[in-house]
Amino acid sequence: MFRKGSSVYRDKVETKVKTDDYGNPIKRIRLAITVSNLDIIGPEFWGKHQYILQEGKYRYEYVKKFDDIRRLPCCNWIVVRISACQFDKFSLIHSFDKPNDETALSLMNASASLMMEQFPDIIFGYGFSNEYSFVFQENTELYQRNERLILSSCSSWFTSFYMMKWKEYFPSKELVQPPKFEAEVLCYPKPKIVCDYLSWRQAECHNRNQYNTCFWMLVKSGEDENKANEILKVFFHHLNIFPILLINSLVICCP
Repeated sequence: MFRKGSSVYRDKVETKVKTDDYGNPIKRIRLAITVSNLDIIGPEFWGKHQYILQEGKYRYEYVKKFDDIRRLPCCNWIVVRISACQFDKFSLIHSFDKPNDETALSLMNASASLMMEQFPDIIFGYGFSNEYSFVFQENTELYQRNERLILSSCSSWFTSFYMMKWKEYFPSKELVQPPKFEAEVLCYPKPKIVCDYLSWRQAECHNRNQYNTCFWMLVKSGEDENKANEILKVFFHHLNIFPILLINSLVICCP
């Protein structure tokens, strides 16, 4: 001890873990903390204990260095827009009312409300039809502003809430096909740009609703869907202003 000093390491020790049905001991190799006074200068010790310097179960840690982690810029307002994929097919399978299904919109509202409970950093939400935009407070540190984690988390939570609430809003309808929601993230440095973004989405809501309302009125009156599209294509091309028929916009904000 005085001449060589002391070494503390985990040594491989054969240990009895249990006995079999016949009373014979069953032994396994375990790592036990050991204190020894050995020569660690020469190769003999390291030759017998090569496992000490091996990376073992951590030998794949270097793979994490290849992860492409994108941090969203600080001092920016984060907006996550969630939208349903192949929603026309989904609404057809589940027989949603056209042009607007109030119950389906209420289900989107309920899912958005649960999102605000799940993520306290969401300060405002705006949605219509099959999409919802969520504004996170400027200084949020959600997932250390990791873009990939924010996107995957928001889309998966919204999808889960939508499915969880389905029976509450459609008690007599089976969820035949699971909904699929995708997410994209946007960063805005100024509150005015956030307001302009939300204004753009509401204008888009108005435009889509005008078209869809006219389209389904034509279809329900007996026109073929292709013919209805052709009529509206010409009609909207020549009109710059069209009367507001219905705006199905949904707004949620913190009190």
